Amino acid sequence: MRVIKLLFILFVLVVTGCVERYYPTEDDVITGSLVVSAHLSDKPGEQVISISRSDKLLFPKYIPETGCSVAVEDQNGNILEFTETLPGDYAAEITVEFLEQSALYRLLLLTPDGNRYESEYSRLRQSTRIDSIYYELESIPTSDPLVTVDGIRFYMDFLVDPDSAEYMRWELLETYEFHNPPYVDFIYSFDRILKPVPDILADKQCWITAYVNAIFTLDARNLNSPEFEYMPLHHVSNETQRLSYGYSLLVRQISMDEPAFRYWDELKKNSQENSGIYSRQPSIIPSNICNCDDPEEKILGFFSISGLVERRIFVQDVEDLKKYNIMFCYPMPEQPRYRYLNTADLPVYISRVEFPDSLARMGTTTHECVDCRERTGSIGDPPDFWPTE
Repeated sequence: MRVIKLLFILFVLVVTGCVERYYPTEDDVITGSLVVSAHLSDKPGEQVISISRSDKLLFPKYIPETGCSVAVEDQNGNILEFTETLPGDYAAEITVEFLEQSALYRLLLLTPDGNRYESEYSRLRQSTRIDSIYYELESIPTSDPLVTVDGIRFYMDFLVDPDSAEYMRWELLETYEFHNPPYVDFIYSFDRILKPVPDILADKQCWITAYVNAIFTLDARNLNSPEFEYMPLHHVSNETQRLSYGYSLLVRQISMDEPAFRYWDELKKNSQENSGIYSRQPSIIPSNICNCDDPEEKILGFFSISGLVERRIFVQDVEDLKKYNIMFCYPMPEQPRYRYLNTADLPVYISRVEFPDSLARMGTTTHECVDCRERTGSIGDPPDFWPTE
């Protein structure tokens, strides 16, 4: 059935292709618009295209679009088909043979309701190397002119190739070691007995990974030198645990064609005015994807394929920087009245905090304060790249 759908897409696209672009405005977007996140790279391996539907602007939810036929076609008609692995996520193993520098690629999409979509072609650009990543101590101002926030700012040096890497973007992925406070934890569950939390439900040491919520772009056409030095990246403050035990930053340097650069540059401007970028619902900016039978349909998102190189830096025990040392996950002042708890309220987690020369305090807490693996992006074992010493 999937093959039949794909052949149907190809037949119609050959006969009647669509090239008209749509430039949406805030008033145009309605709940249920198609959202496509399809940013591929020249790095061989599994890559994912996400397809969903837009939700209301206030407290939006992720609404996956399931049951689609998704493929990427190169300029020679070679097809790579993507398979749904999670609701709304379509994955494919991209091989070296499918990737060719300066070649053109486009997205082909058929939704379960029979609508056919295609993107404009995106040209694959070759990325250039990252020479170094480093950091410096930096205090940044706050709204109070007498108060600053201490931390470190990352910088990088890299090479620019004016023939192939005119437009560049950087994506940052941070990983840091996280510790829950050393409280004594209990659980009151369906057996109606207060007892220590079992090991399977508790972990005090975790590693959290998340994207840095910022966009970095550069139009490199008019640079005087192919070597770019001391480019500022993000600031990491000492107001969290990020720099307390160990911090790793992965920098992904991406070389794009001009349409993709314009998309990300506009997205950067929008994110500077709003709350951030890594939600599942993109901002309202021009898309290079259209409905081949209804050019007036509002489409959110973009398709691109880009050159990619990566480099990682690890930071630990930053000299002259005070570490985060603030009590958190502090239990509520009172213990619950266990006998009055409904089944729907269970399980309940309890923590006991012991102070020197004083009585212990015992009260309710949350599961993530007992088990740090419950935190978003968290795992209980160090990742493979984490230093062992």
